[in-house]
Amino acid sequence: MTKNFIKIVVGSTLIFLFSWLVVDKLGINKLSIQSEDTLPALFLPVTIIEEKTIYLDSFYDVMIKNYPHPNDKDYKLGLVPFYARRIDVNGAIHYLSAFPIITPLLALPVYYLAYLLGVSFTLANVTVLGHLVGALICGLSGGFLYMLLRKHFSCNEKKSMLLTAIYLFATVNYAMISQALWQHGVAELFVILAVWFLYEKKYFWMGLALMLAVLSRPTAMIVLCFMSLLFIEKAFSKDVSFVKKPFKYVVGFIPPISFFMWYTNKFYLGIQNNGYASQILSEWQSKFPEGFLGLWLSPSKGILVYSPILIFALVGFYLAVRNNLWRKNYNHIIFFCIVLTHTLFLGIWKHWYGGWSFGYRMASDVLPFFILLMVPYINSDLFEKTKRLFYMLFVFSILVQIYGIVFFDGIWHAAYDRGYTNTRWLWSIKDSEVAFNVRRILVKLKLLERACPKCLGIHD
Repeated sequence: MTKNFIKIVVGSTLIFLFSWLVVDKLGINKLSIQSEDTLPALFLPVTIIEEKTIYLDSFYDVMIKNYPHPNDKDYKLGLVPFYARRIDVNGAIHYLSAFPIITPLLALPVYYLAYLLGVSFTLANVTVLGHLVGALICGLSGGFLYMLLRKHFSCNEKKSMLLTAIYLFATVNYAMISQALWQHGVAELFVILAVWFLYEKKYFWMGLALMLAVLSRPTAMIVLCFMSLLFIEKAFSKDVSFVKKPFKYVVGFIPPISFFMWYTNKFYLGIQNNGYASQILSEWQSKFPEGFLGLWLSPSKGILVYSPILIFALVGFYLAVRNNLWRKNYNHIIFFCIVLTHTLFLGIWKHWYGGWSFGYRMASDVLPFFILLMVPYINSDLFEKTKRLFYMLFVFSILVQIYGIVFFDGIWHAAYDRGYTNTRWLWSIKDSEVAFNVRRILVKLKLLERACPKCLGIHD
């Protein structure tokens, strides 16, 4: 099992990294940094190593020159881009990340090795390091998922490898999450570790992993709540301990919370300046059920459109309920509730479609639970009867992700994105991301004049 773990981590990391390098070096897709959301995370490890601080002051000029505020492209108004925070500390102005810092903290070992090797931390070099660390984090989560499936979910080696391959290469983990220092990849890693520690009965570490997931992605609080229910069911199913087990679990929350409170008060001067604090009460502007349905079915963002193989997670849940597996083990009920609640919750967020990103980024946090829900299906007789359809959807889902590696460069968003107030662009089949990029190919082959005739100023 250890050998396969290493193979998965190393192999997937190399595939993720070289997939980007190939399209970048060939000039097929020159979008090296997928989103400004990930920009602060590229430089934070550098400031921590070289300056022992999380202030981004030394790199702020580089950041705004390459990624300025859209209403201050000449840097004359002093507007701060959405990805940064400006703090006045006793008359001294400092700049901080607008996002949680757990992801760049996990990047420290790789950055420190680069530092020891004398690598200069230019924008180009940290971009490569960001791709490497993003790939490694995603690869590690795949390795731990394999071990979880193999040891605790009654999957043989072949099926465990197959489900892990789906997780790594047939979902947005391939085209998006593994390609940058996103928060999502770190949240997935800690969620998988939390499930592992639950089954290993290491409750302190389970609590620690869940809270680190929450600090990486606040929406992981949904996972924490439901996993706490599963903890109660697992911990007290055979023997009752009203103090020891809950105590260990809750104590696991303390180190991450303490660290969060320390750096928030020291550097951000309070929770009001940190991360998503300003958005908590104001950004729930999507009309239900559009966002929820969009996360599942939108032609340009839907889970079942970009990764149709995940339909078998729903089949697996159905089989678990039909066969009364929940009477012996509540995990399938809990996992389904996590997926459903997460997509319901994020469906109300005004940017449920993930802004300028590929596919269903906002639902990627719960991808591990999609895979775990597939276990009843893949271990059933129905799997043997539907193998052809299963593998067809598997291959198609991988091809969609390769398509994302090649084509996601922001041009479709620039041409059609109308924001969250009018989301008809997210439901168009004719002008969907896939259809648009097919037209781009036809333009390259000189079979079509423009991919987007109505959009002036957009290069095809």
